[in-house]
Amino acid sequence: MNKIDSVEIHTEKQRTEDDKKYKEQIKTTQQKFAALNQLVFRDLNNDRNTPSFFLYTKDEINTYLSNPYRYQAQLRNAVIYMYSASSHFRRIIQYFVGLTDLSYIVSPYNVDISSMSDTKKIKKNYTKILHTLDGFNIKSSFDTILTVCLREDVFYGTMRVTKDNIMIQQLPSDYCDIASIQDGVLDVSFNFQYFDSRSELLPLYPVEFTTKYNLYKQDSTQYKWQLLDAPTSFAIKCNKDILSYPVPPFVGLLRELYEIEDYKQLNLTQTEIENYALLVMKLLMNDDGSFPMDYEMAKDIWRNLDSVLPNEVGSVLTPMPVEKISFNHANTSDVDNVADAENHLFTAAGVSSLLFNNAKASSNALLLSIKADQAITYGIVLSIEKMLNRYIHTLSHGKMFKVSFLDVSRFNRKEAGDSYLKACQYGLPMVSYYCASQGLNQSDIDSMHFLENSIMGIPDKFVPLSSSATQSTKAADSNGEAGAPTKDLGEISDNGEIAQERDEE
Repeated sequence: MNKIDSVEIHTEKQRTEDDKKYKEQIKTTQQKFAALNQLVFRDLNNDRNTPSFFLYTKDEINTYLSNPYRYQAQLRNAVIYMYSASSHFRRIIQYFVGLTDLSYIVSPYNVDISSMSDTKKIKKNYTKILHTLDGFNIKSSFDTILTVCLREDVFYGTMRVTKDNIMIQQLPSDYCDIASIQDGVLDVSFNFQYFDSRSELLPLYPVEFTTKYNLYKQDSTQYKWQLLDAPTSFAIKCNKDILSYPVPPFVGLLRELYEIEDYKQLNLTQTEIENYALLVMKLLMNDDGSFPMDYEMAKDIWRNLDSVLPNEVGSVLTPMPVEKISFNHANTSDVDNVADAENHLFTAAGVSSLLFNNAKASSNALLLSIKADQAITYGIVLSIEKMLNRYIHTLSHGKMFKVSFLDVSRFNRKEAGDSYLKACQYGLPMVSYYCASQGLNQSDIDSMHFLENSIMGIPDKFVPLSSSATQSTKAADSNGEAGAPTKDLGEISDNGEIAQERDEE
């Protein structure tokens, strides 16, 4: 083997080793990326849990409502089932969730402004907080929290914190409870008996759960219920005045929903009955009680008629007169019981039926109804705000900042935007409020300003055409004079002519 062949073999071997190292680096990078951005909550190959819900009867619902502490699991399952089965119930929940767009601003917190001299450090920490909030993906992940709270009353969650992302993982409600409050935020106690039959799910939870489950296995009595670490674990409750047990906010609607189905079944039965008919073949009799026709012949004729009738039409052979007995309403106007039951449903929910395709819509009543409903949703948003600030204040770069959610939704965005814009015009420092109300977060303000001005050069490229409305006092027309061109005689009023003469002097 000559020297050239040896070099080629060495080069090929080195290339193979480099390719192998490169593939290993790619694989390691992909694994790290997956760990940062992927939250696995179900192992489909080993998933033996098949949640099922039942359609409880109206009497069972009444029993559960009489003792919500004892039957909290049944009430929760009932509203989850109804959320899936009833479009009316789902629309009400989604309507309340949509009464906020989760717009927020970040502002200094608990600091002396006069002592904040290191502006570079403050700006650096401010930028870090904005990146942390972007990692929450607030407008999508917190939307789920609102849905669960309005449906089941309580959302139990824990955070999966990585360098670039913060994912919120929902905990099973049947194995969670509220035992304490810290900094105005509800803490979660978890029943680790949950993993006795679901040990394959333990790796899908934070490391904290594995550590505490090992304690539970050592002493199942003492460590069955354990308080999860704050601030990464939390509970958000809609009915904050009742902390001992969950009460779904719209659980009282279940009875009205059953009434709607009952009326639908009654209408269906009535329609089916109205489609039925009965043909009566009357067999005449002579004065002496004898039949003018042979009875056997009459039966043959009746059988021939009955054999050709459809299932919805019956027949009878009788020598006696038959009277019609009807169960229709005595009044002439038909009553739509289904529509009435639906209106009762929205009334029981505390919302206006005008919101859901009511024929008697009034714009003023609709606006006032939305404002009252928005206050309910905003109360839950304030609880989320406390949870978020509790986490931020534990970070080294977040101690001097706080997050504030705005009471803004798609229904009052224009009204709120006009209010913030007017405040800005009067010199109040509310530019961030205005931008947030229009869907532009503070982290996007600098980015979009840099993109549109420095990169795209939009202010230089998109210049409005010159006119008397856009010209300043420094602009000049073709004659070197500022403002609009001078009007000739006949085109100007007497007062305007006097003003021109005064300017010439």
